[in-house]
Amino acid sequence: MASGPGRYPPSVTPDLEAGVRIAWSADGFELIHVQARWRSREELDHFARGVADVALFNRTLPELRTALRGEFPGQFELETAGNDGRGARVIVRFHPPPGEPNPDPYV
Repeated sequence: MASGPGRYPPSVTPDLEAGVRIAWSADGFELIHVQARWRSREELDHFARGVADVALFNRTLPELRTALRGEFPGQFELETAGNDGRGARVIVRFHPPPGEPNPDPYV
């Protein structure tokens, strides 16, 4: 797949679970799954590019976690998932954007 606006490099593919998967064959994992629920596609793309950049140079889970904390302080949770047919993966979930609570219009 060609790179460009709205396109992903071959190692980054859109995911049907409102996220992006990044190939990351390191430290026993096969990919990084970036999720950003309640965020725009542009924000998800920004986060995924940042995670991919950090993952290039940080080849262990502790190094990845530390580097992501430096890049996105307090903005995400990181967890791992075993091999469920999609490969052992690291899941990076970005927190929803801050905002006003949705008030109940019927109160």
